[in-house]
Amino acid sequence: MDAPSSNSNNNDRARGSTTSMAIPQHTTTKHGIPTPSPSPDTMVLPKTTGLVKEYVEVFDYVGGLQFRGFVAEKGDERALFVFFENSALGADLKPGLMALLELASSDQFNCSQLVACVGRQADDEAVHDTTRDLGWVGFELMMLDDWAKANDCLSDRWIFMGMDV
Repeated sequence: MDAPSSNSNNNDRARGSTTSMAIPQHTTTKHGIPTPSPSPDTMVLPKTTGLVKEYVEVFDYVGGLQFRGFVAEKGDERALFVFFENSALGADLKPGLMALLELASSDQFNCSQLVACVGRQADDEAVHDTTRDLGWVGFELMMLDDWAKANDCLSDRWIFMGMDV
C-alpha cells in the first residue's frame, strides 16, 4: 500500500499538482491509541494513476481500528478496496464496517461495491473468524479478474471479499 517517494515544493502544491510519497504510518501515544496522520493540507498525497482514483484512511475510534484503501474505477464501475490489517482481525468490526459502507455509497465516492481485503499472513483462526463474520454481513469471496484483466486472478497475500452497496 505504499507509493514511491519523491520531493516536491510548495509551488507544485499551489498549482494543484501532486507528487508521490509513502503513505504515512500512524503513530501511537503513550496510552497506545493510534493517532491520525497529519492533516491533508500539510502532506502531499500520492498521485492517482490507472484504476486508482482516490486513497482513503479511516480511523474507527469506537473499535480502535484503522483501515486504509483506495477507490478503483473501471468504466462505470467504482469500488472501495479496504485493507484489514492484522489488528482488525478478531476485533469488533461493526462500527468500522458501517462507516465504510456509508463512505462507499456517499456522493463523493459513489462506489457500487465495497471490497474487504483480509491478510492471509495472520493467525489462521483469526482469518477464518473474520471471513466468516464478513460472510454473515453479506460479503462474498471474489476474484479480481474484472479489475486485473486476467483470468483466475488470486493473491497469495490477500483474501478478497466483495459486497454491493
